[in-house]
Amino acid sequence: MANREVVYTTCKSCHGGCGVKVTKEDGVIVKIEGNDKSLTGGTMCAKGLSSIQHIDNPYRIKYPMKQVGKKGEGKWKRISWDEALDTVAAKMKAAIADPGPQSIAISQGTGRGYNRYTMRMARSLGTGNAITPGYVCHSPRLGLYALVTGYGRLYCDYHGWGGVFPKTQIMWAKQLEISSADSEMCYWFMNSLDYVKNLIIIDPRASAYASRANLWIQPRPGTDSALALGMMNVIMEEELWDKDFVENWTYGFEELREHVKEWTPEKVSNTCWIPKEDVITAARMWAIDTPGTIQVGSSLERQANCGHTLRAITCLMGLAGNIEAPGSMISWVLPDTGLIEDFNLELPITDEMKKNIIGGDRFKMGATRTCNPDAMVKRILEGKSPIKVWFSVGGQQIVHMANTKEVVKAIEMVDFMSHTDLFMGPMAEAADIVLPAAHWLELDDVYDMHPRFFIEAHNKVVDPPGEARSDAWIFNEVGKRVVPDKWWNDDYEMLDYQLRRGKGKDGESALTWKDFSEKLISGCYGPDQVYYKYKTDFWKEGGGFPTPSGQFEFKSQHLESLGYPGLPQFAEPGESPVSTPDLYKEYPIVMSSGYRQPFYFLGQYRNIPWLRSFMEFPTCQLHPETAKLYDVEDGDIVWIESPRGRIRQKLRTFPGIKKGVLMATANCFYPEEPAKGYHGVFISNPNVLTSNNHLDPMYGSPDLTCLLCKVYKAKDEELTESVFHTEEYGFVPSSGMQDV
Repeated sequence: MANREVVYTTCKSCHGGCGVKVTKEDGVIVKIEGNDKSLTGGTMCAKGLSSIQHIDNPYRIKYPMKQVGKKGEGKWKRISWDEALDTVAAKMKAAIADPGPQSIAISQGTGRGYNRYTMRMARSLGTGNAITPGYVCHSPRLGLYALVTGYGRLYCDYHGWGGVFPKTQIMWAKQLEISSADSEMCYWFMNSLDYVKNLIIIDPRASAYASRANLWIQPRPGTDSALALGMMNVIMEEELWDKDFVENWTYGFEELREHVKEWTPEKVSNTCWIPKEDVITAARMWAIDTPGTIQVGSSLERQANCGHTLRAITCLMGLAGNIEAPGSMISWVLPDTGLIEDFNLELPITDEMKKNIIGGDRFKMGATRTCNPDAMVKRILEGKSPIKVWFSVGGQQIVHMANTKEVVKAIEMVDFMSHTDLFMGPMAEAADIVLPAAHWLELDDVYDMHPRFFIEAHNKVVDPPGEARSDAWIFNEVGKRVVPDKWWNDDYEMLDYQLRRGKGKDGESALTWKDFSEKLISGCYGPDQVYYKYKTDFWKEGGGFPTPSGQFEFKSQHLESLGYPGLPQFAEPGESPVSTPDLYKEYPIVMSSGYRQPFYFLGQYRNIPWLRSFMEFPTCQLHPETAKLYDVEDGDIVWIESPRGRIRQKLRTFPGIKKGVLMATANCFYPEEPAKGYHGVFISNPNVLTSNNHLDPMYGSPDLTCLLCKVYKAKDEELTESVFHTEEYGFVPSSGMQDV
C-alpha cells in the first residue's frame, strides 16, 4: 500500500501567496490543491496547479555549470558547488578591492519573498547597485504611497473587517482576477464584488470584468494622469469632495483645486480619446458612493510619466476621503514579526553607497536604494559603467528591459556574471556561471509579500533535483564567503533570525522556524486591524500623517524638496500621436504590451506543457476594424515594427480593444529555441521595439506600454519553421545546452 503524506505550504508561482495542500505517495507528488483553511479559501490558479510539472522538468538546471564558450553559445561544463561559490566570491572580493564595492551589481526577478536576500547581499557587500524590476512594477507605488503612510503601503480593503465593503471599486489598468497581487488580494477582491455598487474598469482593452462593470473607460495608453486630473476637476467643480477629511486632514487643497481647473472633461476627452461623459460619470461615482478603492496595475508604472500618474491617482483617493476608512485604501498593521524587510534594512545604506548608485543623481525617487537598469545599460555601452561583477538571481533582465538589442550588448560587456535559476533562459545563457535554484515545492522559507498583514511558510515537500538549492541557501553561502560577519552558519539559523520578533508557542519566547513551519501563517487580521490611523498616535503623537506637514499632502513638500513639482502633472509619452506627429504618420498604431494571461506570469512558464498549450505562440490583439485597415486578419502571423526593430506575433482580432491600439504579449522568448540567439528573445519580445531614451524623471521608468508601431502580414518565407510551423510543441532541450 502506498505511503501517503500531506504537506501544507504556500505557493509563489505569482504574487498570490495561496495556501496549498500537497499530497505525496511514496515520496512523489501526486496532487496539488488549495488549502481551504488558508486565507485564500482553497483557491489556486493554473500557474500554481501546474507546479507539479516543474518537478523533473527536462529544462531544470540541476548542477552548477560554467560557460566554456562565448556568451550565448550554450557550451557548458558541470562544476562543483565549491568551485562555483568560490569563483563568485573571489570575483566579488577582487572587485571590492579594486575598483570598489560599487562595481558589483546584485539583481533579482519579481519580488516574491526573496527581495530581502537580494538587498541584504548588496548592502553587506557595500554596493547600492541593486537591480530589480521594481522601477517598472510596484516600487513607484511603494515610494509614492510612502508620502502618505511613511512605509509605502496602501491596499484595497476588500475584506470587510471594519464592517464595510467598498461601494465603488476602480480597476485601473489591472487584471487582479488573473495576475493576483500582494498576496491574497484576488480571492478577497472577487468576494467583495458581491457588495459593490459601482465597478469602474479603466483599460484600453476589455479585461474579464469589463462586461460586468457599471462603467468601462478606454483611455489612449499613456494618458492616465490626464483622466485622474479630469476626474478631480469634476469633483472640484461640483463640490463633491469629502469636506471633513479635506478640511481637517489635508494640505495643498486650494493649490490642487486651481491646478486641475484646466483639465475640463472636454480637454480630457481630446487627450485620452474618450467621451467626456465618462469622465463626469466616473468622478461622480467615485466621490459620492464611498467608501471606495482603486486597484492600480503595473502598466501605469511602465510609462515615463508613472510618478505623476500615481500621484494624481493618490490625490484622487484623498479627495474622496478614501484613506484609512473601512472599505477604502488601507495601510495594514503588520504581524508581530514586524517588517521582515528589516532583515536587510538593519544594514544601513551609507552615503557612499548612495553616491555611487547608477542613476541616483537623475532619478531621485527611484534610485535611493537601487540602481536604474536603463541608465546602467547606457553607461556600459558608453564605456563609463563601474559594473565589473553581476550576481543575478531569478530575473530575466534581457527579456523585460526596454530596447532588447542594447540590453544584450551591455550584458555581454560585463566582465563576470553569475545567474541563479530553475531553467535555462536568456539571462542564464549570458552568464559565466549558472547556479541551480530550488522550486518553492523544494524549499523551506518565509513568504513575505511587500509586506501585507501576514507572512506565510514555504514548507519543503520534496527534495530538489540534482544539486539544486534554495535561494536563501545560495545567498547565505556566497555571503559567508565574502562578508561572514553579516551572514549565518546555515540558512535555518538565518530563518530563525528573521522570525525572532514573533511570538513562540508559549507567547513569550521568540518564534522559531520550526514553530512557524507548523503554524503556516503569522498575521494581524480581522478586528485586530486599525482603521483611521491618522486620528490616533499610530503615525505621530496627537494624530496626523507621517509627512512634512503632518497631513495628507495634495501638494507634496517632499517632492518639491527634491526639485519635482509638488502637484501631479500630465506629460505625453515619448512617442505618441501628439508628441511625435511625424513619426505617427509612419507608425500609425499606438502599441501597448503586458496584458496578463492566466497561464503565464511575465516571462515564466513557457516551458510548462500544461500552460504552454493555452498559448503556443505569443499573440497580439487589434480591433477588427483596425486590422481591416491594415490588411491583416485573425490568425495571421504579423510583423509589429517600431523605429527600434520588428518582431512577429500571432494576431487575434478582438472587438474589446480600443480602435487604433495594438496590445502585444510581453516578455516573450522560446525555451525550445537554441541558446544561440538567447532562446529566440528577438523573435517575438515587444521590448525589441521599446525605447530606453525617454524615462520617468522620478523613477526612470521607460514607456513600455505606450509607443508607436505599424503592423503588416509576415510572408511565408520570413517565418522560421522551428517557431511558427511546428505541429506540436516538444520539450527536448536544444542542442545548444550541451554539457562539454
